[in-house]
Amino acid sequence: MHILGLANGTPSGNSEILLKAALTAATEFDSSITTSWIHVPSISIPTNPAPLNSPVGFDLASKLNVASNNAPDDRAAVREAILDADAIIVSTPTYSHQPLGTLKLLMDRIGGPSLDVTFGKTFNSDKLDPRLPKPRVLGFIAVGGSSTPDQFTMVLPTLHLLFYALHARVVDQFIGQDLGSSGAVCLHEDLISRAQRMGKNLASQIGKSYDDAEYLGEEQEGACPHCHLAKIELLPEHGKNAIGCTTCGTRGKLTVDENGDILSVWEEDSKWSCLTWAGKLQHAKDIVSWAKRDEPRRADIKDGQERWKKIFVQQVTLPSQTTKE
Repeated sequence: MHILGLANGTPSGNSEILLKAALTAATEFDSSITTSWIHVPSISIPTNPAPLNSPVGFDLASKLNVASNNAPDDRAAVREAILDADAIIVSTPTYSHQPLGTLKLLMDRIGGPSLDVTFGKTFNSDKLDPRLPKPRVLGFIAVGGSSTPDQFTMVLPTLHLLFYALHARVVDQFIGQDLGSSGAVCLHEDLISRAQRMGKNLASQIGKSYDDAEYLGEEQEGACPHCHLAKIELLPEHGKNAIGCTTCGTRGKLTVDENGDILSVWEEDSKWSCLTWAGKLQHAKDIVSWAKRDEPRRADIKDGQERWKKIFVQQVTLPSQTTKE
């Protein structure tokens, strides 16, 4: 069994240190486990690259992108590492309440529908890469300089959404606050220990199926049973006191107990959560249905694109786009 780490921050910084603490603890827990890691900001991706061949067996991305420079392309190698892994730990700094954007750039280029096991198993199972549907578990670490939780509101939800297509069970997640300088986590033994506990937690669940793997992280009061986060939006159009999970889409309702406390009651088997198989399947069928709807009018769409392409609006010319003599 192999655990892949994705460090999304400064070299030798807080994210990398906590990732290494988790990975080394995992191998100490189980010596048969192997580990490796990738520094995400160092991954080379050409601008506007053509899509890679898809592990789901058919292409789901636009072919309009054409690489605009000669930068080396690491996308396929990173995706191979993800497909080979039995567990993934992501460790990232927090910028503007979310993970550093280099991680989203990577997953937008290699993930999404191209790593969506539901698409492959439902619509093209004979061509599905056999590594894609294998059991995987995930762990998320986020760090930042702020000492207050309001500065981390979307970092864990975003990590869930970047990786949900893999249908891998998140078994642990935590936020490390008050880390204002690079490497400051070395002064926080509690966070080092917490990362080590994550490594052991993942090692204990590695190889288990999505339904059998157990969530071992902290539980927030009122949290969604699927993403284990308490991010709630009101959905009055779906009924009195109806609510939804902002992270994954699970639905539920607000109730008042005998003590007057307001409680959230969530669906256990949700067809709306992007983390459940039923939720993924509903989304896959929705995408395929509009693709079939638009197919008879591909010529009309192409004509429209050509018309808009000919409309001139002054574009800012960037230095990298200037032809050198």
